[in-house]
This record gives sequence, structure tokens and C-alpha cells, in this order.
Amino acid sequence: MEAPNDTEVATRLRSILSGFSIEITTREASKIDDFRHYLGAGTEVYIVSTPSTQPEEVVALAKRLRDEDMVPVPHIAARAIPREDKLNRWLENLNRQAEIRAALVIAGGNYDPPLGPYSSSMSLVKSGILQRHGIFDLRFAGHPEGHPIVGSTDLMNALLEKQEYGESRQLSVSLVTQFFFDFAPVAEWAQQLSRSGIRLPIKVGLHGISTLSGLIKQARFCGVGASIDTLARHPAKMFRLAAVAAPDNLVIAMVKHSMTAEQTHFSGCHLFSLGNFEKSARWASAIAGGSFELDGKGTIKLHADL
Repeated sequence: MEAPNDTEVATRLRSILSGFSIEITTREASKIDDFRHYLGAGTEVYIVSTPSTQPEEVVALAKRLRDEDMVPVPHIAARAIPREDKLNRWLENLNRQAEIRAALVIAGGNYDPPLGPYSSSMSLVKSGILQRHGIFDLRFAGHPEGHPIVGSTDLMNALLEKQEYGESRQLSVSLVTQFFFDFAPVAEWAQQLSRSGIRLPIKVGLHGISTLSGLIKQARFCGVGASIDTLARHPAKMFRLAAVAAPDNLVIAMVKHSMTAEQTHFSGCHLFSLGNFEKSARWASAIAGGSFELDGKGTIKLHADL
């Protein structure tokens, strides 16, 4: 197959960013005057769960997002839930005030031992409490570069379990990956999923607009180790990353791969704003709206400043 030209890449790039999602913390959201100034109606905004985030803050932000024409998707960390009755009340409030239909369900590995009855994302899902509150669209974390604690075989088996459970219960199940600095491991991981019979749609995580030091700090925190090692072995890549804070080369690599691969389950992109929501949202929105051009060197030139 011939390599796609810039016009074809630009068309696919706009298409794959058209349904992007983005995440934000409750603290950062308090600095945003109106989400409609940065995002199109219907954009999914993930509400990040941190140890300091209070349940009522998540409910308030979810309601605000819904009122400002966004689709709120809360993070739910299973191991951080102290009691089922508290979770029940929280989900009731989310449903009543923000009509939550989707959630990113994570284990919450920072909570060891678990604070309550749920030891994993699937133990929470299998309890049925999410479905009882109208959440039938389940997103799970994908780890293209591996997990700091869980081995690769166990990770694959866990994804198979999630896929089979979703199919048996008629649930929508998909993956959202960690962000990365090198696309090659992501492409290989996606091929491994296919070989293992995993057909789940994959939203590819991209870092937002950030400084190099900020990216590395967040990468270490998120366990994105392999990409950092790759950068360390290739100083030229590190230099380009320092000079270009947007994930241009990564998303273009993803687009070209999806255009030439025999099969791909990539369904879109998810932005980790990393404390710079406004610029990250403007970057993605500009591409989704076609307000850009390619310079032929793996860089996206926007028609407006961030």
C-alpha cells in the first residue's frame, strides 16, 4: 500500500480528532469560565479522580458540564470507595443531577489495601451497582507500555474478562490508553490485543500542551516508563519534544498507522490536559474543525494561536 499523502492524512486527522475527549480536575475546572468557549457541544469531559477530590465536587462539576452542553464522564476508582452505601448515594446524585451514562472505571492502585469492599475495577462492575444507576457505558484503562505491578499476561486476561463480561451483559466496553512519547509500542500493543482476540474500541491517550519537565513529571507519576527510556536513547526526539509541546508527531503517526494497517481498533483520541486545559482543548478543537495544515515535517500548523 502506498504511503498516504498530506491531504489524505489531514482528512483522516480531522476525522479522528472530531470525537476527541479531554479530562480535567475539579480544581482546574474552577478556573474555566465556560467550557463552551473551548469545546464543541457534546464533547466528553472526563472528571479526574484524585485523593483530595470530594464526591460532591464531582457531582457539581458533572452538573455544570451537562448544563454547558458537555458530556461528563467521571473517573471511578474502585479501591478508593469506603462503603457501598456511600457509593450508592453518590451515584444517585450523579444520575439525578447530571444524567451520567458513562464512566472510566479504574482499580485505584494508590489505595493499598482497598478502603472498602472493591479490590479491582471488575469487582465493582460485577457488583451491578453501576448498571443499577444507569451506567452501561464502561471505559477501562489501557496500558500499551505495561503496568508497574501487573504482568502482561494478567493484563491481557483482564481485558478478555472485561470484553466477555460486557458482551454477556450487553454493556458498551472500551479502552482509554495512557499517554506516551513513542507510538511504536502502542501499535505493537494493539496488534497483541488483536492476536489475543480482544476487539475493544481504543481511544488513544495523548498528552496535552505542556512543558518537557511537566510531561516527564506526569509520565513518571502515570507509569509511562518505556517512552521515557526511548527518549533517553534518542536525544533528537527529546529535543523535538522540548521544542514542540503539542503531540503533533504522535497523532500523525497514529493516523498513518490506522490508514495503512490491515486492522485497527483505534476509535479516537483522549487528551490528558496536564494542567493546561485551555491550550490543549484549543489544539484539539482547531484540528477537529479543520483549522490547520500540515507542514510536511510531522508538525501541525494551526490557523490560530493557542
